[in-house]
Amino acid sequence: MTNDRDRPTPPSDLDRDAGEALARLEDRDADDLRAIAAYLEDLAAWTESATDESDERAATGSTPSNPDGDVGEDIDDGHEYPEGVPDRATVTVKEIADTTYYYYQWRDGDRIESKTVQRKNGSW
Repeated sequence: MTNDRDRPTPPSDLDRDAGEALARLEDRDADDLRAIAAYLEDLAAWTESATDESDERAATGSTPSNPDGDVGEDIDDGHEYPEGVPDRATVTVKEIADTTYYYYQWRDGDRIESKTVQRKNGSW
């Protein structure tokens, strides 16, 4: 059996909620704690990535509906979404070589779904 004085202590700079969450985890078995630690590492990496993307969008002037910051056609409120695309989807419109592309993206649970529709020379 290990000595209790060798037991790790939580970081002192955590807020109250985080400290309480750690206290609830102290009696978990080693496998649970390792699984939780792996999840928290993944969550930290994802949070950093999301923060980096947000900072990049702010610097480049892009928005979630126009992630590349490209100037494209505005989608008016009467825009009809293709079948299978929810109204909450973000839309990016780009014109490349006389072809207009509509890029739709939306979240479905933990997955990001997308659909691309193209219109050549004003026709679908």
